[in-house]
Amino acid sequence: MAQRLVNPLDYFAIQNVISRYCVALDSKEFERLAEVFTTDVDATYPFPGGDLKGIEALESKIRARLGKVVTQHALTTQIITFNDDGKSASAETYFTGSHFGHGAFEGQVITAYGKYMDQLVCCEGAAPGMPGASGLWLIKKREVRFMKRIGDEGIMQK
Repeated sequence: MAQRLVNPLDYFAIQNVISRYCVALDSKEFERLAEVFTTDVDATYPFPGGDLKGIEALESKIRARLGKVVTQHALTTQIITFNDDGKSASAETYFTGSHFGHGAFEGQVITAYGKYMDQLVCCEGAAPGMPGASGLWLIKKREVRFMKRIGDEGIMQK
């Protein structure tokens, strides 16, 4: 069976949507998560209450967890694999997330090392900033796995 050719711009569109997630968190523009995930996203995060269904639940939980914490998320190693249908893909993306302390924790940092395991779908519409991509790529399912966290968890308290 011959493999289907993939639009190379779809790789960049997927990289951009995963990067957009980090920018939304770090800028505290949590409403921008609607530009990253499908409305019916199924997400699993490794913290209490981390099994989330739907964009509203996801946005609310992330806003509550990170809203008052200064963060900086960086993406590193990544593998993107397209499914035969050309309208879905998976991405495994390593990340480093730094969370900076405030108040009693001023000057301290907790750093999370992990990976995003994403299932993406290509939807109708144009990918922002990516003319020529097959459509609007969004994350339909996400699992976040921590490999290691270094620092005082108290930083995450408000």
